Amino acid sequence: MNKWIGMPSPKSRHIGTGWVAELDRAYVDGEYAVMTRKIETEWGQVIHACIRNTDSTDIPWAEKQRIKNELLGKERIAIEVFPKESELVDAANMYHLWVLPAGMKLPFGIR
Repeated sequence: MNKWIGMPSPKSRHIGTGWVAELDRAYVDGEYAVMTRKIETEWGQVIHACIRNTDSTDIPWAEKQRIKNELLGKERIAIEVFPKESELVDAANMYHLWVLPAGMKLPFGIR
């Protein structure tokens, strides 16, 4: 288990534009950097987590699961979205998880 260190977020530093400027939490552990923001949705409050590694390379699924567990909760559901091509934003080697409200269940899954 890595030790996460809180860092100044883009919001606290008054940098960035659009959704980046809304990122209000930032963590590093020497290998990964994670920034989050809370979004109010029709489902309730969703946490948007942005994950990068220091090498700017692919991140294995198991690592994203570990990061979600350590920072956002073992019993929280997170989803990774593959958007319509017309809505694709691919400007950085960054992964996005959407952590659903506590207790929320998806109507599908592998059981």
